[in-house]
Order: sequence, then structure tokens, then C-alpha cells
Amino acid sequence: MDKINIKMDIRGFIRFSNQAMKELKLDKNPYADIEVDTEGKRIAVTPTKTLKTSSFRFMPNGAGYLLYFKGAMNATGFQIAPGPYTMVKEGTRFVFTGKAPAKKKGAWQPFACRNSVGIPMLSIDSRGTIIFDKRTSTAVETAKNDTMVAEYDASKKTFTLTFSKKGFINVRTIASHANASFMGTLSSHGIALPTKSFRTACKIDGKVVTFSVASLVAEQKAKSKAAKAKK
Repeated sequence: MDKINIKMDIRGFIRFSNQAMKELKLDKNPYADIEVDTEGKRIAVTPTKTLKTSSFRFMPNGAGYLLYFKGAMNATGFQIAPGPYTMVKEGTRFVFTGKAPAKKKGAWQPFACRNSVGIPMLSIDSRGTIIFDKRTSTAVETAKNDTMVAEYDASKKTFTLTFSKKGFINVRTIASHANASFMGTLSSHGIALPTKSFRTACKIDGKVVTFSVASLVAEQKAKSKAAKAKK
């Protein structure tokens, strides 16, 4: 099947019919990898059975399946316009270009789901704020355990956060997530603030959250090395 027909609604969801569901084998591939090409204004969807920290989910809905598309639309400069569309198959990807074919093509870049499927997540923004998603904040009960102690294993590039009522770092909880200032903690261990939001999965054991910053540290070292090479 070279093409599939979809419909977009006012919320930015796209609907796949039962026929498209069979072609995409959504019974075996319930997740979606989404990629964007901002230069060519293209969005690619690849059905997969593998759950990743960036995964979207195909959601059963009446006579078909829904996939949240608004974020990818915003990233590529599309306006939400309800109605029928066609996606064209390119290898394992199903590519969306709006109402007309792409005039040019750029590089594909992964587009991560902000509310990952079934995986506890946290992020650190460029101001040094650490943000725990709803799943994580609920598991460690940040509303009650509103402080934490942070320990860093430099050899493993891993942080361990222990939540309680008598920690050192204050944690603020709101409806959708919890957050805390992490700038001083990063600085004390020689880790620079990320230039863009650093998002990663975390492990939860009771009131203890563990996560790795190995990729962040490696990225910062590579940039530092490249900057020195230019001098």
C-alpha cells in the first residue's frame, strides 16, 4: 500500500480507519515514531512495537485509531485544518505533507512525545529547573514529600534523588507535574546547564528516583572539545 487516507480533527488528532489499521498492522505495532523535516515541511509516522521514551501511541477510538499530531504540525509550520488527507509510504515511513507534495526535502529529526507512554520521565531545562512528569511526581508523592536530597555518581554519570519531608532541595507540585531548582546541584558537579531541554527516562524505587546524565555530559564534552579545536 503506497498511500493511506486519514482525517484530521480540530484538536490536531489524525484518524486512521480500520482499513488503514490493518495495513499499518496496529494490532502488532501500537506505538509510533514521529519525525519532522522542518525544511521540507514533512512529518513522518513509523508504526513500531517497541516502546521508547519518545513514543506516541495509536489510540483506539470508535471505528479507527487516533494519533496526536498537533505538536508535530506546530514544529513544521502547519496550521490545523480539519479534513481528509493522504499519507504516502516511503520505506517504513508514512509521510504527511499537507494538501500538496513537498517542494523540497530536508533531514529527518526525531520528534518526541512530551507525555511518554508508560515511562516515568523528567527533564532539565536551560534555566536549571528539573521537571518531573505526573507519573513520577505521583509515584514519589511530591505533594507530601516536598523536599529531596541529590547524590551524584560521577563514574556512572547517574543522579539519585531521595524524596522526603526533610531534604535539602524544595520541590513544588502542581496539577500536571512537579519541579525544583537543580542549577546549583549541576554546577557543584561540574555539569553545565543544557542549552535546550534535556529529557530522559528515570527509574523509581519507593521514594527514590534515579536517572542518567551520561548523554548530556558526553554532548557537553564534545562541544567543548570542538570549540577548543577551532581556537
